[in-house]
Amino acid sequence: MTAADEAATQIDGKWDLTVRPGALPPQSGVLTLTRNGDALAVRFENPEGSGTGEGTVDGRSLSWTVAVGANPVPLRFEADVDGDLLLGRVELGFGAFKERAPVEGVRVGSGARVPFREGSVAVAETLTASGIEYVFGYTGGVSTSLERSIIAHGIKDFNARNELSAAWMSYGYNRVKRRAASAALTWCVGALHASPAVYAAKLDSTPLVLMLVESAAAWDMRDILQDATELFPAFKPLSKYIKRVVDGEDLPLAVRQAVLAASTGKFGPAVLDLTQGAMYQRTTVRTEPLTLPEPPAAGEASVRRTLELIEAAERPVILAGAGIHFADATGELRRFVDATGIPVVSSGAGGRAVLPDDHPLYAGDMSGWGYFGTGTKVAEEADLWIAVGFSFSQTATLSWSLAKPEKVVHVDIEQSQLGRIFQPTLGVVADAKTFLAQLNGQLRASGPESRHRADEARTAEIATAKDSYTETLKSFVGTDPIMPAAIGQILSEEVPAGTVFVNDEGFPVPGMVYRESKYPDGFAAPLGFHYAALGSSLPVAIGAKLAAPDRLVVSVGGDAGFYYDCGELSVLAERNLRVISIVLNNGGLYGGRRGREHGGPGSIPFTHWTDLPETDYTAVAQGLGVPGERVEKADELVPAIRRAIAADGPYFIEVITAASTMHLHLGGWPDPDPKTTRKAGHGDLSVDGSWPN
Repeated sequence: MTAADEAATQIDGKWDLTVRPGALPPQSGVLTLTRNGDALAVRFENPEGSGTGEGTVDGRSLSWTVAVGANPVPLRFEADVDGDLLLGRVELGFGAFKERAPVEGVRVGSGARVPFREGSVAVAETLTASGIEYVFGYTGGVSTSLERSIIAHGIKDFNARNELSAAWMSYGYNRVKRRAASAALTWCVGALHASPAVYAAKLDSTPLVLMLVESAAAWDMRDILQDATELFPAFKPLSKYIKRVVDGEDLPLAVRQAVLAASTGKFGPAVLDLTQGAMYQRTTVRTEPLTLPEPPAAGEASVRRTLELIEAAERPVILAGAGIHFADATGELRRFVDATGIPVVSSGAGGRAVLPDDHPLYAGDMSGWGYFGTGTKVAEEADLWIAVGFSFSQTATLSWSLAKPEKVVHVDIEQSQLGRIFQPTLGVVADAKTFLAQLNGQLRASGPESRHRADEARTAEIATAKDSYTETLKSFVGTDPIMPAAIGQILSEEVPAGTVFVNDEGFPVPGMVYRESKYPDGFAAPLGFHYAALGSSLPVAIGAKLAAPDRLVVSVGGDAGFYYDCGELSVLAERNLRVISIVLNNGGLYGGRRGREHGGPGSIPFTHWTDLPETDYTAVAQGLGVPGERVEKADELVPAIRRAIAADGPYFIEVITAASTMHLHLGGWPDPDPKTTRKAGHGDLSVDGSWPN
């Protein structure tokens, strides 16, 4: 180095110094350097204390030793000066543990910025820039490198009691937020525990980002401890988006793409397999704030054609699926229905409550899982279906055996859904909310009132069916033994407006009616339906509560599901979350008993693997810190629910119920005018009689 170069290397002064150990959050302090020829005097101050030391100068390279605070081991630094930046390493010692941690220094008052950051820092930075508000986790191994960066960036973190519950919490949070607003984090060895939630997110179109940290890619060929090289191919078929990242430079884009993929189009899971080495590598790739693109709109010709088909039809019906909820389109749906007088049939559990149950044009669910017993009839008598966000699933269509009209308009945000099972008259790629807003705008522009509003006979038929169904529901209340359908009836009356319900396996809360007075814009369940995973209710409810902190959240599950997620009761107690957990105890897995019927006569006893031992679930809840009570008689239900609502924290209710399924299965109810041969649902063995045959 020339004398001029050496003179240009300004060392003296104060530096903002950051030390980044692998197992701890970043440590910051102020370093004061004073040069005297080749000698260096040092003072370092941080929240742990201060200390002085000395070192040497060799051109732009510095080395020094300093003891700080009560730490008996001096810190040994090596760094290079580059203008207003000081970059190097420090030897840290904590007992038997030793590490060479990165060091970054910026001259105080210079405004300089370190041009790179470690991979874990880039991940946390990009999560924040992409709108991730929470990270739910259950971790171990060396995932601490990412944990400390998440903490340092101020992202809210939440610990579950296992990897699966952490993923379910994130699932519930994102269902309420309708985008990937949270992520889940696991160490590699437990990552597959979370796979049911990943698969559910794919089938139920739920935004989900799962990050797993595994060992360094350099060890891939050496049979390392907790080898995770097969996790990528294991998760790949379950994921909408998946990347294994071995180079820290890729991290900002990988995180960004994961959030984007999970939150756009047909929602789904994105999995990031992050190697330990990438967490410590440095990246210069810039992080940009992520703004999600505008959802797709329909072309003007498709909007006009839809309205023309409606005008030409005599008995049009809107088939509303879960896509209405995902798009936050219940308000636009209601405006369209009120303007046109066209009734709505929803797609069973997924589309339930797109309108209040007591709206005069809500005809109920289309399928054997439904409410009101008239949805299927109204759908089959239609000469036009306008299906919006509706997937024509097996449960909605009784194995695709319902009578289908010749004319169908099918609207979905995912192009591959259109024409997948049958050819619609008009297939429209569009976001449900945007499409309905376009229809409403066209109606306002055209002016004339829809002639379908005059179809009072259909409205009267729907009202009669609802009255009959409501009377049936009322018959379950007040009887002993307690019927599950009584629970929802009482909850309908007692809970405050806007209460969030989460039910095990995604089915509607038994007997629950979402009335206009409490749900004027309908209700979007935070748990999906197609995968129907047992034991997901409580962790999903916890995620929903964090996403909607001002709303009461009620988790309703069965005793069989309780064994999966009961540990999360301790999370309720630890965080004092106002979630009511109701467990319906019918002595076993009743759905499993029903499934035994498909095996044929005499195959296995109905109780085989389905009955559960006598268990005091209330004592378990109390032992985990959640107050609660056991209800055995019908007249005890209302007081117990009122005590739960009045509680200022979590509350647990165990209800001893009749040996009955948790939902009302209506597939076996009499059909007044069947047009086709009804099929039995997911017990069917043949596609005979199904569309498009």
